[in-house]
Amino acid sequence: MRRPLTPLLAVPALLLAACDSGPEVIEPTAEASQAPAGGDDAAVTSRGDDAAASAAPDDAAVTSETPSDGAEGGEDGQAAADRAKEFLLGLVDADPATCDLMLSFSDPTVPMRDAPEDLELCEAQLPETMSAAVEAQGLGEEGRGILEAMQITGAAVDGDTAVIDEDNYSELFAESMGGSTITLVKIDGDWFVDVDRFLATP
Repeated sequence: MRRPLTPLLAVPALLLAACDSGPEVIEPTAEASQAPAGGDDAAVTSRGDDAAASAAPDDAAVTSETPSDGAEGGEDGQAAADRAKEFLLGLVDADPATCDLMLSFSDPTVPMRDAPEDLELCEAQLPETMSAAVEAQGLGEEGRGILEAMQITGAAVDGDTAVIDEDNYSELFAESMGGSTITLVKIDGDWFVDVDRFLATP
């Protein structure tokens, strides 16, 4: 059980990096839309980080909006993307219900919920493990709000497998996720995260 949870520990560090870089990525957009023509760009640029950070969730939502019709992989791809976001937020929240979104550790051909022993272990250990990781990374409420604004648009779907990579993240998060991928498997119409391949680098 300890081995399968190990890849999950990378999540807070990756997402914190995205939150930390948020204002730097978004600020030029805010300047462009708020500064009057020929205005004092230096004054806008020198505003406190707090103002930029507090605006980050709204700006991130605007920056990352993409019509779901054009999502990679169509409806299936977007369903996988939505499940991946739910999974990432569940990890940051250290929510034991996140275990229901994963494949079983002992038999990756079935969902965790169909492997009662795995599910029991996961629900017992995930909250403690992820809470400690999130606290160590300092991912607070403000960071959680930024993550909630994150958009994942589509996934590369091949049969019952979907892969999300940097092309599917909004600009704010793509750089932080780098070459990491999230792999999901579709079983009985639902997508589940393959923890063995979670955040693998192609």
